[in-house]
Amino acid sequence: MKKLFLIDLLWIGLAILAGLVWSQHDQNEYASQLDHLGMSETAQEYVTTSSRSITTAISELDKTDFKGYQVQFVAKQVVYVYQRGTVASLPLDSGQWFSAGDFASSLPVTVVGRDLADKLYTGSNNQRYLQVNGQYVPVLGTVGTRKGSPLNKVIFLNASAQTTNSKLKLKQVKIYVDGASQHSKALKTAFKAKNIHRVHFSDSNASTWWHAYGQTALFSLFLLLGAGLLTMLMVVLMGPLQTAGLNLNMRARYLRGVLSSCGGHIGVSLFLGGLFANWWFYFTTRTNIWVFLVVLTIAAIFFLRYLIHRKDKASATT
Repeated sequence: MKKLFLIDLLWIGLAILAGLVWSQHDQNEYASQLDHLGMSETAQEYVTTSSRSITTAISELDKTDFKGYQVQFVAKQVVYVYQRGTVASLPLDSGQWFSAGDFASSLPVTVVGRDLADKLYTGSNNQRYLQVNGQYVPVLGTVGTRKGSPLNKVIFLNASAQTTNSKLKLKQVKIYVDGASQHSKALKTAFKAKNIHRVHFSDSNASTWWHAYGQTALFSLFLLLGAGLLTMLMVVLMGPLQTAGLNLNMRARYLRGVLSSCGGHIGVSLFLGGLFANWWFYFTTRTNIWVFLVVLTIAAIFFLRYLIHRKDKASATT
């Protein structure tokens, strides 16, 4: 069985390639999320024609005990943010994101995209300000991602600040909610929404299955085919099976031993490759790559079992 070590490195390399594929998937997914102001694929839009003000809706949300969600009231490039608890954060270039106190404060503060950094006014205390609706609003920080992303041009304001949004009605903005789909009934009441639907962003490709998962699924299929080829190579390298003259019980025990040895090589090699991939590559969640490697291992072992028994039958007839 020493010959099997010759392809252990190939199994490790296959696991590393799987890590690269899923890392690229996570990076593309994260980039798309940033382009959509940090909203995830499960975000919902609340459609309303209500003349209720944003601050009134927020005061109603303050009475609930919901946690871990974010509301964005979007008016072109200005986004009024309300957040309860911890949610996914945006990449900061400098400074900080809003605090829990900011979401309860009536005083306006802002976080701006990096493309707006040169439009900021710096006071004598090095505090930066942005002019919004005729007043200078303190800047907490700047956010940004790759060149050309809409995130770089956005102005985020705490929605609780009455001086910056006092004239805005719910019907004048788009209302996006992320992380609170289980509370849609209460949110629908707060926003006087007529209906709720999944967010459809301006780039229609983002909502298609192929754009989100198609390329990753295709590359994963190639990886499965590669695992099949490596499994066939293992069976070839192990040489003839030593089953001549064995009775049925001993034959079955011998074949189980061969399967266990080869399967161990596959499992250990894929595990080691997975460890390297998790150390080397970026993942937003590591569940996907490990689930794929487990599926790859199970599929390879089942295929290996089939090939070993097929080889045993072929040798028995010769």
